[in-house]
Amino acid sequence: EEQLLTEAKEIAVEQQNRLIARLQLAEVKQEEGEAITAFETRLRPVARLGKFKKTCTRPGCGEEVDYTEEVVMDNLIRGLKEEEIKTKVMALEDTACTMKAVLKLVQAEEL
Repeated sequence: EEQLLTEAKEIAVEQQNRLIARLQLAEVKQEEGEAITAFETRLRPVARLGKFKKTCTRPGCGEEVDYTEEVVMDNLIRGLKEEEIKTKVMALEDTACTMKAVLKLVQAEEL
């Protein structure tokens, strides 16, 4: 019984930490004069703590899918300081909207 209680507490703490990290991630914004690469670097560790992973529910699959990269990109775009740059990023075609493309566009705009 005691071991069961200990395991339940560990799960609750992990769940809380994951949720806290996800909420913190949504609050991270690019600071004045901060390069896009520095902003990306600040986002990544917070996103990792958010544990953005799901297990595939397709029959017979069970593969774990990690969508951290997409979450980082979404929050990077959302947190951009300059609205004009954000508008240009939002104009990218969906198929061209990769992290590499977004970083390249924003870096060119920062010059």
